[in-house]
Amino acid sequence: MNPRTNKEVINLSKRGNSLLRKKRYREAERVFLDALGMEEGNVYILVGLGNLYRELKQFDKSIEQYDKTLKIDPNNVFALRGIGDCFRGQQHPERAISYWLKYMEINSGDIHVIVRLADAHMKMGEHDKAENYYLDALQIQGEDKYALMGIGCLYYHSNEDDKALEYFSKLLSLDENYVAVLTMVGNIHRRRLEYKQASKYYEKAIQYEPWNTIAQYGLGHCQRGMRNFDEAIVWWSKILDKEPNNQDIHDRVGDALLTMGDFEHSLEHYRKSLSIGFDPYALIGLSKIHREMKHYEDAENCCREVLREVPNHARTLEEFAEVLDCLGKTEEASEVREKLKHVTHE
Repeated sequence: MNPRTNKEVINLSKRGNSLLRKKRYREAERVFLDALGMEEGNVYILVGLGNLYRELKQFDKSIEQYDKTLKIDPNNVFALRGIGDCFRGQQHPERAISYWLKYMEINSGDIHVIVRLADAHMKMGEHDKAENYYLDALQIQGEDKYALMGIGCLYYHSNEDDKALEYFSKLLSLDENYVAVLTMVGNIHRRRLEYKQASKYYEKAIQYEPWNTIAQYGLGHCQRGMRNFDEAIVWWSKILDKEPNNQDIHDRVGDALLTMGDFEHSLEHYRKSLSIGFDPYALIGLSKIHREMKHYEDAENCCREVLREVPNHARTLEEFAEVLDCLGKTEEASEVREKLKHVTHE
């Protein structure tokens, strides 16, 4: 290649990368392809195309360009990191890891790749490896939001709540309106039955995202836990406005109304749920209403319908035993309670 052509390729490479940064993808692609036509094995152009297709989430095409780069330059850090990121985008963390590890041999202090390695191991269920990488990242930069979020989620999903709260609290001190963290902290306090504390975090999440269904669900659950059933229904109804076929919420609203003695509206929600599909919890609710109204045979039919599908459904067996007692079938009720002793409660 003569010097003039080489200069043209360099200028086209710069132009392509400038267009890429401006997200003018189609123009960038044309420029990179023109440059590649002048110099087929130019790794800068190949990496540029790889980056372009990765931005467009055309991961197979991106990997093809990075592979060509690595055949020419096996230690090209841009291709190694890029191909790992492509496999990450394709939800193949196990394939991404080897490329990131080779990248780390050359550039060991890249905190972003360390966190991505941690994320990959977390997705693969390798808790200890993920934990080690997150801690490595935090040793480099103790306030890295991605590392704090990652290790917080790792502990959150493994029910190590004290550790999760430690890292989530630090993250919220850096970014107080991080809604995903606010809802997870709310969930931790809710599962600890600390309903007032949980509500504070859900309410703050709602301030930033009034439509956030996780926070709405959590606030409803907290109000139910505090026996404020009418308030719980208010929050859950907001979800039903957006998700009218949400069976779980219909069950919860139905249960709250049942507890309040409003059988008519409780029935509406249970029946709506059953119109969507099979729902053991709606059938249990219907059984309780029938039992309260002394319609014991109808209650029995509801229980039997569940048990035909799920023979060891613990909550149904509990309700079924009560119904059988009401019907005077004490021997059969005793058999059901004996069976219940060997059934794991959901």
